[in-house]
Amino acid sequence: MARRSSSDSSGVLAEIGYSSGVSAIVFTLFVFAGSAYIVLAKLNGMSALYVTFVPVAIMVIYALLIWLARSLQLRDDQAGDNLYYMGFLFTLTSLGVSLYQFNASRAAEEIVQNFGIAIGSTISGIALRVIFNQMRRDPVEVERTMRLELAEAARRVRRELDSTVVEFGYVRRSAQQAAADSFAEVAEKFEAISRRLLAGMDEIAAKSAAPLDEAAQRSGDMVRRLAGSAEQLAGETERLSKSTGEVGARIEEVVRKLAEAPGPGDAVAAALAPVVRALGEAVDRFTAQFEGQSSAAADMLEAAKLTAEVSAASIDSLRADIAADSAANRAALEAATSVIAAMTQILDEYKTDARQQAESLRGLLARTDGAVRALGDRRADVEDIGARRAAAKREAIT
Repeated sequence: MARRSSSDSSGVLAEIGYSSGVSAIVFTLFVFAGSAYIVLAKLNGMSALYVTFVPVAIMVIYALLIWLARSLQLRDDQAGDNLYYMGFLFTLTSLGVSLYQFNASRAAEEIVQNFGIAIGSTISGIALRVIFNQMRRDPVEVERTMRLELAEAARRVRRELDSTVVEFGYVRRSAQQAAADSFAEVAEKFEAISRRLLAGMDEIAAKSAAPLDEAAQRSGDMVRRLAGSAEQLAGETERLSKSTGEVGARIEEVVRKLAEAPGPGDAVAAALAPVVRALGEAVDRFTAQFEGQSSAAADMLEAAKLTAEVSAASIDSLRADIAADSAANRAALEAATSVIAAMTQILDEYKTDARQQAESLRGLLARTDGAVRALGDRRADVEDIGARRAAAKREAIT
C-alpha cells in the first residue's frame, strides 16, 4: 500500500508539473495575442468599443478554456490570479500605447478616455478572479469531507466484517447441527438394522435346532428299537438253529435205528409216524416264527422308512425356514441399502447446503473486499489531496 501511495503521489506531482508548464505557455500566448491586438488597434485608430471588448473577450475565452480543458485545469485561486494579471497586463499595455501616442497637440480628454478603456480589462480580470475564487474549494473543507467519508467507509467495513463474522458463526452452527442430526439418524438406522439381523439369526438358530433335535430324538428311538429287534431276532434265530440241530440229530438217530432194526415196512411206518408229526410241527413252528420275524422286520423297515420320511420333511421345512430367513436377511440387507442410500442423499443435501453457504460466504467476502478497496481508495484520495496541498504550498513559496 505504501509503494502504491508513493507511485500515485509521484504520478500526481508529474501531472501537476506538466499541466503547470502547459498552462504557462497558454497564458503567455493569450497575453501576447491580447497585447498585440491592443497595440495594433490603438495604432490603427480603431473604435474604443473594439479596443475594450476584444481583450475582455480574450480573457473570457481563456477562462472557459482553463475551466473546460482537462489538461489545462488549474487550482481556482491560480486561475483567478492568471485572469487578474492578464487584465492588468492588458491595462498596462493599453496605457503604454496611449502614452506612446501622447503629444502636446492631443487633448487631455483623449488621455482620460484611453485610461478608461484600459481600466476595462482590469475590471474584467478582477471580476473573473472573484468568480473563480468563489468556485474554489477550500482544502481544509475538502480534507474534512474526505475524513468524514473515510470514517463512514471504515464504519461500513466494520459493519460488513461484523455481519460476516455473524454469518460465519451461523453457517458453522448450521453445519454442526446438520452433521450431528445426520450422524444420529444414521446411527439409529444401523442400530435398528443390527437388532433385526441379530433377531433373525436367533430365530434361524431356534428354528434350525428344534427340527434337528426332534429328528435326532426320533432317529435315536428308532435305532434303539432296531437294536432291540435285532437282539430278539438273533435270539430266535439261535433257538431256531438249536431246534433245527436237535431235529436233525433226531432224524439221524431215527434213520440209524431204522437201519439197525429189521422188520416189515408197516412197523417202520408206524414207528416213523410220531417222528414225522413232530417234524411237521417243528417245521410249522419254524415257519410261524420265520413269518413273525419277517413281519417284525417289515414293521421295523416301515418304521425306519417313516422316520426317514419325517426326517426328510423336517429337513425340507428347515430348508424352507432357512430360505424364509434368507428372504428376511435379504429384506434386512435391502433395508440397510436403503438406509445407506438415504445417508448418501443426506450427505448430498448437506454438501449442497455447504456449497450454497460457501457461495453466500464468497459473496460476503466480495462485498467486504469491495468495502476495503473503497476504504483504500478513500485513503489514496486523502493522500492525493495532501500531496496537492504540499505541492501548492511549495509552489506558493517559490
